[in-house]
Amino acid sequence: MLEVLSANEQLRARLDLASRLGALAVEPHDLAELFHALYAEIARVMDATVFLFALYDEASQTVEVVRQIDGGVEHEGGSFPLGKGFTSDVIRTAAPRLVQRWSAEGPPVRLLYGTEAGELVRPESAAIVPILSADRVLGVISVQSYRPEAYGEADILNLCAIATQAGTSIKRLRATDQLALEHERHALQLEAVLASINDALLIVDARGAIVRLNRAARELLNLDSASLVLGRPLERQRLAQWPKTAQEIAVAIVPVIDSLRSGTSVEGVEIELSSEERRVLSLNASVLSSSKGGLQGGVIVLHDITGQRDLERLREDIFQMAWHDMQTPITLIRGHAELLLRRLSSGNPDPKASRSAGAMIVKHADRLAELLTTLFDVHCLEAGLLSISFWPTDLSALVRDVADGLRPTARHTIRVVAADGVVGEFDERRIRQVLMNLLANAQKYSNDGSTVTVSVIADDRTATVSVRDDGIGLDAADVTQVFRRGYRAESARHMTGRGLGLYFGNGIIEAHGGRMWAESPGRGQGSTFHFVLPLRQERSSDRQMEHPA
Repeated sequence: MLEVLSANEQLRARLDLASRLGALAVEPHDLAELFHALYAEIARVMDATVFLFALYDEASQTVEVVRQIDGGVEHEGGSFPLGKGFTSDVIRTAAPRLVQRWSAEGPPVRLLYGTEAGELVRPESAAIVPILSADRVLGVISVQSYRPEAYGEADILNLCAIATQAGTSIKRLRATDQLALEHERHALQLEAVLASINDALLIVDARGAIVRLNRAARELLNLDSASLVLGRPLERQRLAQWPKTAQEIAVAIVPVIDSLRSGTSVEGVEIELSSEERRVLSLNASVLSSSKGGLQGGVIVLHDITGQRDLERLREDIFQMAWHDMQTPITLIRGHAELLLRRLSSGNPDPKASRSAGAMIVKHADRLAELLTTLFDVHCLEAGLLSISFWPTDLSALVRDVADGLRPTARHTIRVVAADGVVGEFDERRIRQVLMNLLANAQKYSNDGSTVTVSVIADDRTATVSVRDDGIGLDAADVTQVFRRGYRAESARHMTGRGLGLYFGNGIIEAHGGRMWAESPGRGQGSTFHFVLPLRQERSSDRQMEHPA
């Protein structure tokens, strides 16, 4: 570095540098040649273990890396949106940046260019300067070292001098090389298109290396918490350094890239992610070829179809549930209707038997209507279209009314413990559905003659309803799963049911801005289901529930 030289040696070095930079401004014929000339001059006066030369497009806020060098090995560049790292900060402020200890000054490395063969190693020093034209930033020059405090202010001055001449060369190249300008225009159009696409999009070159990816792809691959290698072919042994979600996607992408390298496009591949929340992606890949037919790489598009698959699964579940549960009431309705018809046709009807058959037809018709209503409500819940109408309601009175309606036919003792006058803004019909379901479950899964207790407590802001039984209880694993659609606890697998009641009830409580949960000491020791509701809503008019599909 120049700061370790004597004053005379520094002067001679700067004069020598100035004379070479004068030639640099007129000699390069393209950006690649300019890159090599810049690297040769910079490496003469400072540590250039890692060297990066990039251009910046203000319209799309995209950094286009021309070329890069690491440890004397040259690699292709790539592009990335303006971010929060040191390079982006220099471009944003148009001011040089000297980094003495990267690990202490931060931020963490979010995007590396994959030039090292072993583990990803963070640089410790950096000298980064903008390439300016008047007050406009044309690009950036960055040198980095794996040694701390490898650079000083003299290195920044040298880099600024080199960047000034680089700016002159860039302007000359842009002014004189129409082909380069046209290429740049197409590149900028491509970056603008990439930025506007909501689907995750990656472009790979003929070697199978990722050279471009849009912001949606960066977010999908979770690049804020780990580094992704650009400009280097994907290798399975390096995937362990990626986030879990990115690993799942990369494992699916590797064979797709192999197909693209052989000239074969790929359509309709589905990837189901399970490392975090469940997501389903549809992958399509197209081969990129030059006008002469040479293979240039490919484009990979990942589209999130989780909502679509969930709706398809919901339709299948509803159809299966309807087919299974409708057969019994339909068979009984038909049987009793035929029996009634025969008696009426015989000329000697038995009034008592006819009334009994008619009553059975009405009973099972009501059961069938209730089933269809439940299935329709579940569909509305999933689609975010469940109607919720808020109105001042006495929750304690509602609980007592539901309990009184069940007692005449119940084979259990239903006990209510509730304060008077717990009034809030609720959909009375929907809360009644929740209470009916919880009380029906408590009786269904506990022995005849046992006690089911319903309690209501309230404070100034919320009311909590609890339904406790002495029944079959829940295992620890079931407590967190019972509200899933179609889930049946292990202890309840032998009982009839569709596994929709708790799922639907939980959806109703969430639509009110509340929460539902379950507690149980264990199997055979009873269960308690709670739900808490806010007493006041932000709006007390009819609204539709906003529920993610």
